Amino acid sequence: MRLQYTAPSRGFTLVEVLVAMTLTGILVAGTLQALTAQKRFYARQSRILDARHAMRASTTILSSELREASATGGDLYAIASDSVALRSTVGFGVACSVTVGANSVISLTHVSGHFNTTAGDSVLVFVENGPSNSDDAWQAFLVSSITTSGPDCASGRALERAVTVAGDLTGVWVGAPVRLFRSYAFGLFEADDRWWLGRRDRSPGFDYVPVAGPLAPPAEGGLQLTYYGPGNVQTWNRFEVVRVDISVRAPTYRSLTDPGYRQLGTGTYLRNDG
Repeated sequence: MRLQYTAPSRGFTLVEVLVAMTLTGILVAGTLQALTAQKRFYARQSRILDARHAMRASTTILSSELREASATGGDLYAIASDSVALRSTVGFGVACSVTVGANSVISLTHVSGHFNTTAGDSVLVFVENGPSNSDDAWQAFLVSSITTSGPDCASGRALERAVTVAGDLTGVWVGAPVRLFRSYAFGLFEADDRWWLGRRDRSPGFDYVPVAGPLAPPAEGGLQLTYYGPGNVQTWNRFEVVRVDISVRAPTYRSLTDPGYRQLGTGTYLRNDG
């Protein structure tokens, strides 16, 4: 009889198991720490990007509105350090026929924008030998109605809009540019525990609606407007403004009660009709 001896298989000792578990724990802890740091980094970058987007949108909106304004032409109704009220162009057209009378009508072609009648709508029309009969000027007329039918164009081209206004259109010629505008105010307002750049129709009964944000509250300089007149001298005379410096700050929220702030500024030159 032949006997065969098989040595018993050797397992892990308790010390080896403890060493393996310790090394695995160190590796897992290091990996989690790296992932947590990476998550915090991307969350912080996301908050910064959100703040930059809010600031860039705010300055873009305000700059585009102010560039269309002429202080000497009366486009600024009120100015303050954190708000501005102005004429905002919402539509454009070219006069193709002008009817002067009790119901003055301007027929338009090349219409763009929003030519719809709401309370307080007005048009700016370029008038040769303006109200003083001494110079060309933009003249404002209150809109009575806007329709898609009216007096035919002098060129025979089909009209796109017929605008009936209150006032004398003497001096308005075929080919005159016509700008439909509304009176808006832009400023900071609070909603849902945050501050926003808002726009409000200045006609009675309208409240602010958000157009960009969130921004920092007024006490933290969420919106700062600085007005300059001729010679780069700061002014509060709305008829002298030639440049507006816009500074906005936006929160990079760690929490609603503990925000950090970032700042962005830009300068805007107003249109000069003088």
